[in-house]
Amino acid sequence: MSGLINSHHDATLGISHGNGEPRPRTGRLIVIPAYNEEAALAATIERLQSLPDGFELLIVNDGSRDRTLQVAKQLALSSRLPLHVVSLTTNWGIGMAVQTGYLFARQHNRFEYVIQFDADGQHPPEALVQLVEACDRQSLDLCIGSRFLGNGDGFQSTALRRVGIRFFINLIRLLTHAPITDPTSGLRCAGPRAWESFAVSYPEDYPEPESLFWCLRHGLRVGEIPVTMHERRGGVSSIRSYKPVYYMLKVTLAIMVESIRKREVTGR
Repeated sequence: MSGLINSHHDATLGISHGNGEPRPRTGRLIVIPAYNEEAALAATIERLQSLPDGFELLIVNDGSRDRTLQVAKQLALSSRLPLHVVSLTTNWGIGMAVQTGYLFARQHNRFEYVIQFDADGQHPPEALVQLVEACDRQSLDLCIGSRFLGNGDGFQSTALRRVGIRFFINLIRLLTHAPITDPTSGLRCAGPRAWESFAVSYPEDYPEPESLFWCLRHGLRVGEIPVTMHERRGGVSSIRSYKPVYYMLKVTLAIMVESIRKREVTGR
């Protein structure tokens, strides 16, 4: 993948039974990147408490300047589901924060699926079980929660951003023929073939379209389910003012460079 973080993380790659055979991975890790999300984080975690056993939560504090880290630590003490907190000392951006979650999953070798979930309250918790079920049922390597499937209810981003989303839909469809409807969605469930690759290298910022294109181009199975998004409940978006233009140019260049690279061999 082009423009990606290259990780040299020496993680523990396996947990074995006493007879030396690997233990099956059945866990589901929900990675929640959080930058200055003290206002919304508690409500987001509360909404996740209704998930069934087998899900674990990981809050990645991305160098927040507010009380996000303190709030996360307090939530870890009261959460019904296992809740882990990792804190980055610097604001590295969404790509590094999410990749930290993939590295955590690789180090703690008990997770089958890794799910990205926003801290700002935009994503519906009930979609998480549906994402996992879709991956199981369709043998998907990556399943995306799309706000543009279904009846169109819910928050569908601003008009300017919808123009950018439409551009990436057409670009990815032109290069891969895949009918993806929401390439910028941050609500995604990744199976082992996807997230283990993402743990090694992942886009540094604005990672969703680029990593999606990488999956499609290298033969991974990608699908979508309809979800109803909400407006953010706090914090500030990482894409504002001049950034949408920079975002489109950077991601487009990265996708075009990736499109001419030699394909990697991916096996089931």
